[in-house]
Amino acid sequence: MNYLYHRVPKSVRGNILYPLNTLKEIYPDIYEQRLKNYAGRESIMQHRIPVMDCLWNDVLHFSAVNPSEVKQALIEAGRNPDFEMTSYQVDAKLLTPGNTIVFLYAHDEVKDKLNPKNFTAYNSDEVSKYSSMPQATKDYYKEIIGEGRQPLLFHRIPHILYKGTLDITDLPIVSV
Repeated sequence: MNYLYHRVPKSVRGNILYPLNTLKEIYPDIYEQRLKNYAGRESIMQHRIPVMDCLWNDVLHFSAVNPSEVKQALIEAGRNPDFEMTSYQVDAKLLTPGNTIVFLYAHDEVKDKLNPKNFTAYNSDEVSKYSSMPQATKDYYKEIIGEGRQPLLFHRIPHILYKGTLDITDLPIVSV
């Protein structure tokens, strides 16, 4: 079975995961908390996702890379191993293909615009091809941690972008 992962947010209300822009209307306090994740890179929130014709924050973001691989890469890059990562484990078939697209991180981005070549159709049966930790991400972790900064966890890792909400009631949680 193919799985996707979504980090468990620090604050969750109810049993539905909402895209950030939807949270603004439903739970403005949680929206304000999550907005801090974009400090210094607020412009990406205005980027439109080609094909889906919506904003970057109108979708839920998933990764096919197991959280244990992300944690291991962070540790190998020099981060202190005394931290825990928790993620929802999502059956890849739960996401409707017509509302889902893969952001590949394969081509350089034009400032203020997402490159359409960086997107490909979503097929739940092919998720495994996005499940390996990219070397570019490991190199990025090493550089950023070496500078004493906190890296973006999913930089250069393909993102599975889902335009919709997700019921998390029965989803397993992976903690590493």
